[in-house]
Amino acid sequence: MIEKNVLVVTNAATDEEVFEIKQAINVAEQQQIKLKISLVHVVPTLPTCYFSIPSMVLLAERYYEEAKESLTHIGEALNITHKDQWLITGKLRSEVLRLAGKLNVHFILASAACLPDLHKSFLFNREKNTPIKSIQHLEVALS
Repeated sequence: MIEKNVLVVTNAATDEEVFEIKQAINVAEQQQIKLKISLVHVVPTLPTCYFSIPSMVLLAERYYEEAKESLTHIGEALNITHKDQWLITGKLRSEVLRLAGKLNVHFILASAACLPDLHKSFLFNREKNTPIKSIQHLEVALS
């Protein structure tokens, strides 16, 4: 049986993309491919100067809560355990690539909206080249 570690970036993931991942998991199981899926949602950091404005603190807290709810919702839909769900604060590209290295993933899946940010990272060419694929290309990544 083939085993593959996959990191799914949940930022901007749509319900349709989550459904595609679920279908691909079923196809992988039929093809004797065991997928170890981890989820990550990266909450962008705000400059500290903004935290002197009370409304910005509320906005940051609301964004964090929405990110947490989104991550939990997608985790439940894909049946991913909480220990494989990561809610990280920082820059999308650097945090995703750092976590991918830590988890030793075979490839990273992200919504098409996140791909430009992930591909333009200077770390992408220096780290081991973990392929970054659009969720729409999941079946190709599995082959």
